Amino acid sequence: MSFMTSPRPIDAAMDVPPDPRQPMTAEQEQRLRDLSERAGEAFDAELTLWQAERRIAELDDLAGTTPPAS
Repeated sequence: MSFMTSPRPIDAAMDVPPDPRQPMTAEQEQRLRDLSERAGEAFDAELTLWQAERRIAELDDLAGTTPPAS
């Protein structure tokens, strides 16, 4: 008798990070607009998901604010 079972299917999407070219989310866009306006900085609507994340962190540091809890 064999104790081998059939392999579980692997969801490849679970092992792949988000596409770095993916556009920012609507939530990121709103937060970035607000922070940019408060800081008197230009808002760039063409940022990617990761670029927006970094820019939000920069503006949070500049303003001395903490990001909202997820």
